[in-house]
Amino acid sequence: MSLTPADVPAMPDAALLEVVLGLPDPGRLALPADDLPSLARLSPVALAERAEVALQAATRLAAAFELGRRLHAARTRRPTRLRRPRDVARFFSATLAPLVHEEVWIAALDAHDGVRGARMVSRGGLLTASVRPADVLRAALELGAVAFVMAHNHPGGDPAPSDDDVVLTREVEHAAHLIGVPLQDHVIVTPAGRFASVFRAGSSRP
Repeated sequence: MSLTPADVPAMPDAALLEVVLGLPDPGRLALPADDLPSLARLSPVALAERAEVALQAATRLAAAFELGRRLHAARTRRPTRLRRPRDVARFFSATLAPLVHEEVWIAALDAHDGVRGARMVSRGGLLTASVRPADVLRAALELGAVAFVMAHNHPGGDPAPSDDDVVLTREVEHAAHLIGVPLQDHVIVTPAGRFASVFRAGSSRP
């Protein structure tokens, strides 16, 4: 397929996907191109199976989706101070909401609740991510936190904290208190934009 820069904006989704995947024959795509958000959440292995292409091609597509997510995150106006669960949810939503696996992140705060930096501390599967309080606190200290917040996602869509979420939060809160760098909140986000604070044990919408 011979393309010019002027062609790209007018191309349908399926044609763009075929270009990224490197498919030589138009119309051979075995993916539902009208559902890009769902495709963007798939792993390279799952994309390879769904599109019936080599893993290398599917990895290119996954990389393109990741670039799109990062561009969206860069353009999204994120709060610079995290004082409420809603602020934490907005700050992490672009990063966590699209994922099909769980990730646990922290944001280090200064004395005025301003964000000093953010870091992933654990990556897991569909239903859980294993994390140790020591890993959380190490990341907070390395980022120079005066205080910090935690966030993770529930890919299944229910923001309600699980028993494990509550236990982890209590353990981190206790350990953080001992070293004088308090945990301010732990917020759970979902693909649909719902969120819940483990501290407040309630859910809402951003």
